[in-house]
Amino acid sequence: MATSDLPRDAARPRSTDRCAACGDPLPGSYYTLGGRPERYCPHCIATRPRCASCGAPVGDQHWRLHDGRVQCASCHATAVYEPDLARALFDETVAGVVAQLGLTLNVGVAFRLVDAPTLEGLRAEGGAPPPAGQNTLGLYQRRGHLRTIYMLYGLPRLTFRITVAHEYAHAWQGERCPLLRDDELREGFAEWVAYHHLRWLGCTRAAERMLTTDHPYRQALGRLIGLERQLGLPGVMTYLTRAE
Repeated sequence: MATSDLPRDAARPRSTDRCAACGDPLPGSYYTLGGRPERYCPHCIATRPRCASCGAPVGDQHWRLHDGRVQCASCHATAVYEPDLARALFDETVAGVVAQLGLTLNVGVAFRLVDAPTLEGLRAEGGAPPPAGQNTLGLYQRRGHLRTIYMLYGLPRLTFRITVAHEYAHAWQGERCPLLRDDELREGFAEWVAYHHLRWLGCTRAAERMLTTDHPYRQALGRLIGLERQLGLPGVMTYLTRAE
């Protein structure tokens, strides 16, 4: 799963508004990112480092991870750094996807928590680097009999869970529809699984943002939502296994 920088929309501020990064009163206009409530002044948008997880300009309190990524205070507060916690959340997410959608695997999938250079190296080995301007958050990879989901350490907890759901969907595809070559259908299904996992968690607003915010897979997700309306949840899985 990959993500790109969030869209920027200029708007007129209220007199009481302050920049979420520097804390100064906002000038004649401000920016919002991806439908989020925080407002940023043009200077911070143009000059401040961006959080590697959410794309927002970081405030004075921020963290630099060992692989060079910068993390804002908000993302750092829920970031998954510890392997034991990451493993527990991975298992909870997979169990949730199986319970909700029935996406079981005949062969299990291993889990690894890695840093950004390692993850990008693994993706490059597979011959499919992300499009320019996008960051890789997770990766499903099969090498012979070994099947592994690699996850980027330091992701906010909710981002971690939806990325696991996305990559687990690719693992399911690898077993149930290995000949599927329609990339939009493949990625749309993975995002659809992540979308439904958000709803299963009760995060309905975050799920709706997946349908309205610009991101690399929004069009593909919309295609799967359309299929769900026509075929229902079980019908989507059946459709996928019959597509090539």
